[in-house]
Amino acid sequence: MKKSTLILAGLLVSTSFTASADFIFQQRIAPVEDQEVSSPTSGSRVECTAGWFSLYLKSDKTLWATGRNDFGQFGLGHTSDQKNWVQIADNVSAAACSSIASYIVKEGEVWSSGHNSVGQLGLGDTTNISSFQNTGLTDVVSIEAGYNSAYVIKEDGSVWAAGFNTFNQMGLGAAENQPSFQLLSVTNVKKISAGYASVMYLKNDGSLWSNGHNSYGQLGLNNKTHQTTPSEVISSGVTDIVTGDFHSLITKSDGSVWTVGYNIYGQLGLGNTTDQSTFQNTGVNSVSEIYANGYSSYFIKEGVIWSSGNNSSGQLGLGSQSNQSTFQDTGFSAVKFISGYVSSVVEKSDGSIWSSGENSYGQLGIGSLSIKTTYEAVPVF
Repeated sequence: MKKSTLILAGLLVSTSFTASADFIFQQRIAPVEDQEVSSPTSGSRVECTAGWFSLYLKSDKTLWATGRNDFGQFGLGHTSDQKNWVQIADNVSAAACSSIASYIVKEGEVWSSGHNSVGQLGLGDTTNISSFQNTGLTDVVSIEAGYNSAYVIKEDGSVWAAGFNTFNQMGLGAAENQPSFQLLSVTNVKKISAGYASVMYLKNDGSLWSNGHNSYGQLGLNNKTHQTTPSEVISSGVTDIVTGDFHSLITKSDGSVWTVGYNIYGQLGLGNTTDQSTFQNTGVNSVSEIYANGYSSYFIKEGVIWSSGNNSSGQLGLGSQSNQSTFQDTGFSAVKFISGYVSSVVEKSDGSIWSSGENSYGQLGIGSLSIKTTYEAVPVF
């Protein structure tokens, strides 16, 4: 069966590395409307860095969007927000999103549109555009976006990156933004997971490497020193990695879940709000999925979502807006995470899509602008 992908992206409100009220959204409660559940799909996850617009990649390879479009990130040739789903591209094999930019892969080529202040579109300049443009990058098999940056893995295993590089998180020898895709030194990479200004690399041998911004110990190197080249964090046994703004979760081959980094909202799930500079065992085992976004963390265990951390917009799906420092059982069954930033979008076993959290621009795709503190069905489109 072909896969479908739902992607959320948007604008990170503050560029400060100290979390503050800049990241806390107006709390609003609205009644839940009756919705027709979305048509069954078979979705896959694309991690994104922010949450004010949504993309949906259907099984027919058409890409759809709704929500914020003020920098032309939908690639439609205009900057008008869209409150209903609109098709923005076809023949798309993969997609990703940084803060307010979109990336698509068509026949191995990367195309981009939207905000481009630091060259994150990889087009060789810093001009915002509202239509998808070809970056010239070919033979791409996977794409990941960080805050105002993009990383790709090519068929030959090489890793390339463009955009925000203030902390030399690309490991290029100088802390300079890159308006064109540059070849990085890291090799043998299976998966890339990017935060605000740090990057984690999971290699094919199960080792984990990191570099970039490290003020909260989020690189997992037992220090808070920024790293300008990739450093080995764990030598073997890592099976998955997900990254929020300044924290990460991993799973190991024994099924255990470990967390590291910034913890002001309890997003590490350790029962406290103390930052950690080495990976800590959460005591959780045998999960099928892990997910991190912003200052929140999630996993699926025995078909049920558990969540921890920032919950200012109800993104933990617990029916409240209270932060949680330990993982809480949402009581909601799902098979995989789709995406989300100050929101959570998931897929159930019947293929239907559900979402909760921040929704100021309609990014939950539920036909309203109300935040949702429990999971709401995405209507058919």
